[in-house]
Amino acid sequence: MEPDTNVTPAPQAAAPATKAERIQALDATRGFAVLGILLMNIWSFAGPHEISEYPSIAASWGGAPLQTWAVIHTLFEGSQRALFSMLFGAGMLLLVSRLQAGAADTPVARIYYRRLLLLMGFGLFDAFVLMWAADILIIYALCGLLLYPLRRLGTRTLLVCAVIVFAIPATLRTIDWQESMALQTEYAAWQAGPEAGAPEDATPERIRAWEVKLKRARPDLADPDVQESIRINREGALGEFIVERVRVSLILQIVVGLKSWFLDALGAMLIGMALFRSGVLTLRAPQSTYVALAVAGYCIGLPIAAWETTALIATDFDPILKARNLIHYDLRRIAVGLGHLGTILLLCRALPASGFVTRIAAVGRMALSNYLGQSILCGLLFSTIGLGWYGRFTGYYLYIVVAGVWTLQILFSHWWLTRFRFGPFEWIWRSLTYGKRQALRIGADTRTR
Repeated sequence: MEPDTNVTPAPQAAAPATKAERIQALDATRGFAVLGILLMNIWSFAGPHEISEYPSIAASWGGAPLQTWAVIHTLFEGSQRALFSMLFGAGMLLLVSRLQAGAADTPVARIYYRRLLLLMGFGLFDAFVLMWAADILIIYALCGLLLYPLRRLGTRTLLVCAVIVFAIPATLRTIDWQESMALQTEYAAWQAGPEAGAPEDATPERIRAWEVKLKRARPDLADPDVQESIRINREGALGEFIVERVRVSLILQIVVGLKSWFLDALGAMLIGMALFRSGVLTLRAPQSTYVALAVAGYCIGLPIAAWETTALIATDFDPILKARNLIHYDLRRIAVGLGHLGTILLLCRALPASGFVTRIAAVGRMALSNYLGQSILCGLLFSTIGLGWYGRFTGYYLYIVVAGVWTLQILFSHWWLTRFRFGPFEWIWRSLTYGKRQALRIGADTRTR
């Protein structure tokens, strides 16, 4: 009896995507993004945040910190994070669409939310065990909770939602900028003395508020608190190091994360969902779209970034100027991020099978392992539990470390994925997400997938 070739194959049970099902352009872009994040994070791994806020104070350390900061700030600040967030939003739609195409009884929502809760667990592990206080995974998981209900929105609606999200911090930052100008005026009149007619609003609290803003904009590396932080991170006892890092992690995750990072990530994720739905991220758009994306992104974002950078340096990082720059911060970083995205996708279209693209795609397939791996490697290099390089050098010296970490992660990712199906942390994530141990080694029984 002849087999019935018209029978539709039974839908497969929910399982992680196989290598054949992966989209190389997405993996390569994710690889560029996770490597690019270290361009900015390296400053916080290597020293106090005061240096990245006001690099002039570390001029005596060598490495041309101000000049190095100017280049990195102009070309990459915020844009790599934007790119990574866009890919997270796209990945959400890809995951849901793949699960919905499986068996009819697949618990799509349950798998999706379990995956997010596990991601939050990895973020907590990064922030409070690996001691990377600026971990972004916790915020990503929180944003992801809001994305699932939006999965059916069209491209235009998603973009409108993104604009609304970005309008919220822009409005709040405009208010803060205006308040900063008022505080500066009151402070200047107060310094001039009673004969200058200080305004009635110049209360001691408002005077102190301006002094705090001024100190944040132009911190002093010799400040005892800064020096104590350097000592603890560089050579402190394990107990005081843990206490210090947990304290900083709590402040960043609760205060900065919810106040700033949440909307920052959510808006970019919505853009990523729109780009995925329109076919841009899967290379289904015409080449002219990617050229336009790169040209428009760079032509809008880079002039704003260069203007911000030169103005900050010319005014010695004036706090009023810093506050003003934050108003158009998202416009600048999203534009530059889209410019990077267009360039990367053009590369993926032109050289899809090149050794370079396939190796960067391997980094992207192991994005979680490589992101956490940066915390591990930099922790061992800079903190007191490792070599204790914290607070010893900055500027372009940091990018020798970045080049070394990149090289190691590119080589390791390629080596690992020739032997295993998933990165080590991805394997844990997927096994827990789908409730069964996934086959890890290539050639192992795939029925466990």
